[in-house]
Amino acid sequence: MDLQAKGIWFPLVIALLLILYVLVMKKRQLTWRQIYMTFGIVCSAAWILDIITSIYFEAFVFGSNHGIGIADLLVISTVPSCLSIIYLNYWTEARRWLLPILFTLISLLIEWLSMNAGYYRHLYWGLHYSLINFFIIYRWLLPWHKRIIGVHHARI
Repeated sequence: MDLQAKGIWFPLVIALLLILYVLVMKKRQLTWRQIYMTFGIVCSAAWILDIITSIYFEAFVFGSNHGIGIADLLVISTVPSCLSIIYLNYWTEARRWLLPILFTLISLLIEWLSMNAGYYRHLYWGLHYSLINFFIIYRWLLPWHKRIIGVHHARI
């Protein structure tokens, strides 16, 4: 499971905390069905993009140098998906600039702390690329996803 990878404790703790928060947060904008759809779509996109950029382009390394382990896949599956669900649960048109900035900073902080814990290393990547990607995802892609799945107001 690659639990011996240096610093793996940090992203696993973050993943656990995010999962717990998603389970107990007041569902303001999303139903459980929309949470399920968002989790699956974001999880799939994260797997594809992270595996392509880390293995084929060698842009960064998770955990250890032997590729992506099961613990890495758990982190790749849960952290972006849970952050997206939390983001969409609080996203409104009135917060269309505040929330993308806030969640971009949260995502950058998680990435930076993962690097400091020794779990994640940049090779041909940099935080400035992550900043651009996170902002595009939070400002435009996730609100677009929200429109597609038909979120108006959650009725649970």
